[in-house]
Amino acid sequence: MVTRDQLFGQVIELPDPYASERFAALVGIDGVKDRLVTEAAILLDPGIVERWSSKHYKRMTLAATEVSRRTPLLVLAGDVGTGKTEVAETFGDAVARTMKVGITLYALSLSARGKGAVGEMTTLLSEAFAEVHASAGSARDSKGRVTRGVILLIDEADALAQSRELAQMHHEDRAGVNALVRGIDGLRDDRLPVLTVMCTNRLDALDPAVTRRAAAVLPFTRPNDDQRHQLLGRLLDGLGIGSAEVDKLVALTGEKARHPYGCTYSDIRQRLIPDAVLAALRDDAPLTGAQLIATAETFEPTRPFGDGS
Repeated sequence: MVTRDQLFGQVIELPDPYASERFAALVGIDGVKDRLVTEAAILLDPGIVERWSSKHYKRMTLAATEVSRRTPLLVLAGDVGTGKTEVAETFGDAVARTMKVGITLYALSLSARGKGAVGEMTTLLSEAFAEVHASAGSARDSKGRVTRGVILLIDEADALAQSRELAQMHHEDRAGVNALVRGIDGLRDDRLPVLTVMCTNRLDALDPAVTRRAAAVLPFTRPNDDQRHQLLGRLLDGLGIGSAEVDKLVALTGEKARHPYGCTYSDIRQRLIPDAVLAALRDDAPLTGAQLIATAETFEPTRPFGDGS
């Protein structure tokens, strides 16, 4: 029997001030964030749409029934550095505040894939779902109302849910995908307030049975000019950087002749701005627009996933 610490990389209780701060810092993707929070709340508590239908139509409409019966599974798909994991780890805070209930986030450890021994991955996944199932078993009150929710996060989901259509797929991997699908279906069938969230860089690599079950597949892309402008404006606020210099940085972090792709969110937040700040720190001088522009002119964005050029 493996321990909870071995099954899950982290277990976080929400709401949490730090998660709230991290979620708020994700600028430029408000549309995706808003939809994710709305979808999550309804999937955790289908009673939300049932109450809406009863209020406006005096009955449970067929459309509302279809919405309430969806599998509580969301897939966040997109290139590396586009914010999928950061959103997945923090959006539960906004959901908890919206629903006014506590939420526990279980982040599945990739060690749950096992070491390839026969039956190991299936056993580990089954135990992970059993842990989550038990955690959510008392998440409704005597009247069936949701009092707390659970989010199961599976990052790098293509490592666990790779398509069984691949001819070279190992038997153990096929069995693991079967266990994953059974676990997700079990949570749906028992109508537990548990939401499974998968993140992947390779949507086309996921097993069709997984993507078919997803209530929504939310795309994450590299930031466009407006989104980079929002991000840079926030990061450089209070540093005395002029608007013309910010505009120049927006252009420099976009597509260029030497690379037909712009910077990712993490390129800007975790590499470009820190590089410039550290250079100013070494010089013991204020950060200037000229310094930022010089850094951006030679900066190389992360290549898109699967691009070997």
